[in-house]
Amino acid sequence: MVSWALGLVAGWASRGIAIRAGAATPSVSWLTIAVIWFVMAVTAGTAYLTWSTVQRERRGVAAEQAVARLVFGKTIARLSAFVLGGFIGIVISNLGVDGDNANHVIVRALLAAVGAGGGVAAGLLLEHACRVPPGGNGDLR
Repeated sequence: MVSWALGLVAGWASRGIAIRAGAATPSVSWLTIAVIWFVMAVTAGTAYLTWSTVQRERRGVAAEQAVARLVFGKTIARLSAFVLGGFIGIVISNLGVDGDNANHVIVRALLAAVGAGGGVAAGLLLEHACRVPPGGNGDLR
């Protein structure tokens, strides 16, 4: 929640800071959107494979691998929350601004925000997939 709020403030303030500094207003590139969606897809795939291995097939994973996936899921969830807030802030700062560029920035920022929201969900699902199944003895092997 805190990282989302910090991202929201940073994204919202970025346009005003750029204007005051005489720089170009921030925009969102297609490469940025592609990277966010790629990270979300990799995290979701890892979450599915981990869940399938641990929960459904009842096979274990090495403790180091489980911890690494847990840390990866937590990190992606928190970073994606910050990025989600940032892009929502960019959308808010561009609302009511005239010009085609503002409209393009809003659409691209919304696409990036949807990908970041998916990244939050995928990170949380990966965290959940790393849990030891109920009724187990706690041994993941």
